[in-house]
Amino acid sequence: MAVRTTAPPRPATHEAHGSVVTDDAEPTTHHLVDFDRYVVSQDGPVGYVEVVAHVFVCYLGHPYAKAEEIAQVLDFERAVQIVAGRARAARRHKLAT
Repeated sequence: MAVRTTAPPRPATHEAHGSVVTDDAEPTTHHLVDFDRYVVSQDGPVGYVEVVAHVFVCYLGHPYAKAEEIAQVLDFERAVQIVAGRARAARRHKLAT
C-alpha cells in the first residue's frame, strides 16, 4: 500500500528562493534544498523550514540532522521569520556571554 501526500498549494507569487529583510538585522534568505525543505540563511545556514501536509515545521540549527524543532505554523513567511528571529536571539546570547 502506498501513501501519497502533497505539499499545500502555494500562491503564484511564492518563490523557491527569496529573502526577508528585518529592521535590525542582516538579510534572511531561504532556498529550496529538497522537495519539501527550505534552508534559512543569515550569513550562512541557520535553520530549516519543512513542509509537512499543510503545516510548516521550523528547525533551528545546521546541519539538518542536528537541528532542533522550534515551532509549527500555517504560514510560510511566518515560519522563515521564526527561524531567523530565533537564530538572531541565539547569536546575541552567545555574544553576550
